[in-house]
Amino acid sequence: MQKILQKIFRPFFIWLSGKFGSDPKKEAVFKSLGRLYNTITTQKKHSGIVLDIDLATDNFIIFSDQHKGNKDWADDFKTNEHNYITALQYYHQQCFNFINLGDAEELWKYMPDQVIPENGEALQAEANFQADNKYYRTFGNHDLLWKSNLDVQLHLKNIFQMPLPVYEGIVLRTITESQKKLSIYLTHGHQGDKMSDNNSFSTWLVAHVWSPIQRFLEININTPANDIYLRDKHNKLMYEWSSHKRNLVLITGHTHKPVFASGKYSVAEEHQINVPETKATLRPSYFNTGCCCFNDGDITGIEIANGFIRLIKWHSENNIPARTVLEEKKLDEIEKEL
Repeated sequence: MQKILQKIFRPFFIWLSGKFGSDPKKEAVFKSLGRLYNTITTQKKHSGIVLDIDLATDNFIIFSDQHKGNKDWADDFKTNEHNYITALQYYHQQCFNFINLGDAEELWKYMPDQVIPENGEALQAEANFQADNKYYRTFGNHDLLWKSNLDVQLHLKNIFQMPLPVYEGIVLRTITESQKKLSIYLTHGHQGDKMSDNNSFSTWLVAHVWSPIQRFLEININTPANDIYLRDKHNKLMYEWSSHKRNLVLITGHTHKPVFASGKYSVAEEHQINVPETKATLRPSYFNTGCCCFNDGDITGIEIANGFIRLIKWHSENNIPARTVLEEKKLDEIEKEL
């Protein structure tokens, strides 16, 4: 019966997702990013948190887009799990703060009670940071369920201490070596998505109605995660928004495509974004973590440590996880070009 229903209804829901899905529009992206940033910094709502940090002593690792599944053939995370857990153990030992930037669990393909039991070791590695008050979470469009405190309590209480805040965005405020103010704005990056970035009713609809329909019909709509055109378009819009801001760096995930300093300093072509400006005119205002579900087992993320910002990769060498710095720059130098 399921196969029959899939054949009947799948074309309609694929069309529906295309009409209301994640193809980003500039006006919507700009409006949503600006509104969220203003909401967080003015503390009018509980959408996010502002952290005043010291670049000399406060270190951060930022990972996103793990898409933890249930270990079946469609689980995008299972081949990356070993590198991910090893990386978290390394950063925990180094006393880093961990910002989990959304789409941590894949809740479009799976139910929470399918995902949580199968990822106990990875989740416990995350919870170790929380025990030291060094763990911060945001939600993405694939784990929008965590926007609900009730769902967080219901599904994550056996691993994490409650309450576990899951924000829409985080702002790090600091002073650079040159005594200039710098804000680092972090959010998953699905802002402007008509399905996932809207009012409370649409949020509930996506989390509790649309996601189960996708699971039942076994459809996975075109998102920036698997569409090259959308990845580049979304990264470009994120850069454009951030390039008009002063003393601000934007860090997102969502597209699964790592970006360092808007591509300005990148020596690897695949790390650049398609923007109309030349490298000389780019402002180094936009960074993207990449993801923790590359099909070769690699994971990428952004480090902020010892006054530097780095794009890093964890990969396996002879089945042993190893950390590689792909790009790095002092934040003081970044700030001078913003």
